[in-house]
Amino acid sequence: MNLKLQNENEKAGKSGSLFVHLMMILRHGRNPFVAVLIGLGLFIGTIYTSVPLSEFWVKNVDLKPGMVAAMGVTPNFDTFQGSILQEMAFANSKILPLYGSSEMSMIYDYHPAQVFTPETGVTPFLIGKGGTQTLIHVLNLAALGDEVRGKKLAIFLTPQWFGSGGISESTFAGNFSALHAYEIMQNPQLSPQLKQEVAQRLLQFPTAYQDFPYLEKLLALQAKPGWSSPILRLVYAVPSQMEYASLALQDAVKTDWQVKRLPRQTVARYSGNASKLQIASSQVKKSPGAVAYSPIRLQWDQLRTQAVREGKASTDNNPFGMDNGFYASNILPKLQEREGSDKNAEYSSSPEYSDLKLLMKVLKEEGAKPLFVILPMNGRWSDYTGISSTERQNGYQRLAQMVQTEGFALADFSSHEKDDYYLRDPWHLAWKGWVDVDEALDQFYRSN
Repeated sequence: MNLKLQNENEKAGKSGSLFVHLMMILRHGRNPFVAVLIGLGLFIGTIYTSVPLSEFWVKNVDLKPGMVAAMGVTPNFDTFQGSILQEMAFANSKILPLYGSSEMSMIYDYHPAQVFTPETGVTPFLIGKGGTQTLIHVLNLAALGDEVRGKKLAIFLTPQWFGSGGISESTFAGNFSALHAYEIMQNPQLSPQLKQEVAQRLLQFPTAYQDFPYLEKLLALQAKPGWSSPILRLVYAVPSQMEYASLALQDAVKTDWQVKRLPRQTVARYSGNASKLQIASSQVKKSPGAVAYSPIRLQWDQLRTQAVREGKASTDNNPFGMDNGFYASNILPKLQEREGSDKNAEYSSSPEYSDLKLLMKVLKEEGAKPLFVILPMNGRWSDYTGISSTERQNGYQRLAQMVQTEGFALADFSSHEKDDYYLRDPWHLAWKGWVDVDEALDQFYRSN
């Protein structure tokens, strides 16, 4: 050993620094094989530890009180694609996660995001946008694992999902989260049989994961296991972990970026510390429910009366009970063309029902406590476009039966499909419709 290396060895021995020893070996190349092994070990260690370390940092350092709740009422695509914020929402007893589709991102008066404010003691965490149908929520919830055990959530079922084709490949690909797919396969709360069913369904949408070759390989192994599966999983372990680590780190970075954009006053309000910023109660923007009623218990009859009054003034230019502006802009110009245009629509059989069954299996195995909310179609508009009442009722009844058979809580609003002031367009709740749903959510949240 030359004098220089000997001196450095002596220094390393005195300091007891493993790092110095490693650097000496790599620098002097006395044992290139050991150097390669050390480098490989450091690389593999990095890709396996980067995920838990980044998640720990975001959850315990970046996320300040009030941030998760504030993000819950400002839904965005990154929230749907990631897991950190969803996990943290379930960890907060004052948050009720809501899973749905476009009704989650169309926030008007009487929407849960407007009614359930920090002053009411519970706030919603909205997960959904146009196209987030049942299979997307299979991904969302199956990826979470033990975070949802014993926790309440609400899942909104839109009858239009359950058409003959189910979710399209383009719609699925546009909402697919490769991160969630990886986390499903790592979820110890799910049985191998259920993971196999999920993988088989996901493999029916190849464009969704075409940019993640090792995810595809692992899904194939999960969907059809064989004698070589353990060997192949070992072969794919490092490159698949690289794919997964990249996705998880993106989730951490995007979460950090999103929460730091939140207004300081909004975070303070949702943390219950608005007074520390000297925000007078008169200056805090409140919902229709929080303005006039108790900050703890909303007065539903009064709120419903207010909603009916506003709905009546907003729906007087059409026979379908739709919002005046929506009807004038989107329905009236093509009204005659739409008459009878949906006469061939049917809702009694659809791949979406199988996806719903899959979702229920996930919720069962994870021990979640969901409330399923069946939303109504606009009955008067459906009559006009040719969707028969019999077809609609068959769809509603099948959904209700599936939920009740599994023993889950159910809030069925299908009988209100022709009620005044219930829907603002052919599909979305408004006014009295939202108040009724809000009250059901409130009762569910406060129940034992």
